[in-house]
Amino acid sequence: MDMRHALHYALGTASFAAAVFVYSPSNAVEYGFSEYFLGLTIPMSGYVPPPGAYFWDSFLLYNGKQPGLTSSLQVNIAQAGWFFDTEIFGATAGFVATIPFIGNKNWIPPKLTNGAVERAAQTDGIASLGDTDYAAVLGWHAGNNNWAFVLTGFVPTGNYDPNRFVQTGLNRPAIDIKGAYTFFNPVTGAEISAALGITFNARNNKTDYQSGAELHFEWALNQHFAGGWAAGLGGYFYQQVSDDYGSGDLVGPFRGRAAAIGPLLSYSYIEGQQQLNLSGRWFHEFGVVNRPEGDTIYATLNFPL
Repeated sequence: MDMRHALHYALGTASFAAAVFVYSPSNAVEYGFSEYFLGLTIPMSGYVPPPGAYFWDSFLLYNGKQPGLTSSLQVNIAQAGWFFDTEIFGATAGFVATIPFIGNKNWIPPKLTNGAVERAAQTDGIASLGDTDYAAVLGWHAGNNNWAFVLTGFVPTGNYDPNRFVQTGLNRPAIDIKGAYTFFNPVTGAEISAALGITFNARNNKTDYQSGAELHFEWALNQHFAGGWAAGLGGYFYQQVSDDYGSGDLVGPFRGRAAAIGPLLSYSYIEGQQQLNLSGRWFHEFGVVNRPEGDTIYATLNFPL
């Protein structure tokens, strides 16, 4: 198994701002979603690629439900990464920029009182730029062991209107700090990956809502085969670790929690002189508290430039 077959996972060292954005005043963290998109950064989350330039294009589908709301999301996420020859603290250093374009459609069911329609069903949709993010990456390698440290800043560039119940932005800057580890044996193809991070949110100045800090843990067990194929299992766990507050918080200090698990599949091949990497992931959520619950499907194409 060639290490290059793992390159399509290198963005496991970066964070993503392509979150699902819905109006949901009963959930923890404002709108019930994070800037950090859970599950998109696995597997190979601790592996940083060799120096060079890389491009990723990911498409995801999400469908989620909660009491009083159904949300459907389609996102195209364009990412460019640069990893440099110069080492910092003995690590490969890099930078990743993420620009998502989001299509979001939400449906609120009718409100019935004694069998009579008090409020009609509501549907709204929007397609626009989402919140962008910019990550600084450090990666270390020692034999089959790989470590990564990632500092990501989220910028509220999405389309946001506090009077709408559908958005493509959260209007809250955030910083995410993450450490990741990957064991990858290129002889047997065995991989074990794990990543632990925390997101610190700034206040939404349009609603005076301060979302709490969010802890996230992601993992993957993956087997790489001859011929460029890989398959495995991955998942994540999310827990809000501090309360929401501010005059815009009308429901109290609810804290969100979620877990998910699902299959991973990838294929790497060379077309002419160009290496291409295709991957897909599906995650089913369970044990969800104070957040929307749903399924997410990812499809990614990436290649070195």
